[in-house]
Amino acid sequence: MSVPPAERTVLPAPENAARRSGIAGAALLMAASLALVLTAGALARDLGARYGAAEVLFLRFLLSLPVVAPAAVAMAGRRALSVTRPGGHAVRALSGVGAALIFYAATQHLPFADLVALSYAAPLFVVLLSGPAIGERAGAASAVCVALGLAGVFLIAPPTRLEPWSLAMLAMAFLNAVCILATRRTAQADGPAATGLVFVVAGCLLTAPAALMTGFRMPDAADLPAFLLLGLAAGAAILLNAAAFRRAPAAVLAPIDYLGIAASAAIGFLWWGERPAPAVLLGGVLIAAAGLGTLWAGARRPAG
Repeated sequence: MSVPPAERTVLPAPENAARRSGIAGAALLMAASLALVLTAGALARDLGARYGAAEVLFLRFLLSLPVVAPAAVAMAGRRALSVTRPGGHAVRALSGVGAALIFYAATQHLPFADLVALSYAAPLFVVLLSGPAIGERAGAASAVCVALGLAGVFLIAPPTRLEPWSLAMLAMAFLNAVCILATRRTAQADGPAATGLVFVVAGCLLTAPAALMTGFRMPDAADLPAFLLLGLAAGAAILLNAAAFRRAPAAVLAPIDYLGIAASAAIGFLWWGERPAPAVLLGGVLIAAAGLGTLWAGARRPAG
């Protein structure tokens, strides 16, 4: 899922990590990771009504660090503390943190189902950017999927009545795509443990000044459990997502991830009483179909 990008693009598994024997367990791990991602997004929206977006994001990164750091060191030892591509990590951190900040700010202006559905447009931008960014040419099938996904986006945010925050969410999806492409390079060079740990640390450093400049205040005692749960959910989602992709291929796990579009509509209704419009539901279906189609097209593309 792409809300926010940290939970879904921090610890990608190596390409040779698919193991058929662990598919059932991987599916459970992926479902648990998705539930935690949605929980973190809902908590961020609730807390954002009382605190600034930068403060909520800073505390999310800070409180997830005690979860991610020990796991990264346990996975890779000292290698988790060193990087060979600082430029790639910088691009990844700036784009990923920027995308997350937009998402957290937009939670106060758009229905939850709209937010999540638009965030899933990131894979469409990955296809469009993969040629100029990493030299991967998109075939005809990928182009059709992009067109289908854009149709879903236009159903949710019609050009005739685009709102500033709908455009902001598309910018968030674009930045998330940049983050995903940067992750491919950094994880191949430095491994998933270092990639994840660097991102969380960079997130703390990048959001701390923004939180201070926008009126940081200590959370009320009543909100401390929600902040702690936000950090725990975000950190645990990263680890569960990575564990799932070490046990099963993306083609098996992606359909579970796209259940987030439907689940977000249910959360919006149960938590805030929001009823998504039929156009939003149909748009979400088209975006999910486009994302799965893109994955299928990529799996069929010859290597090299």
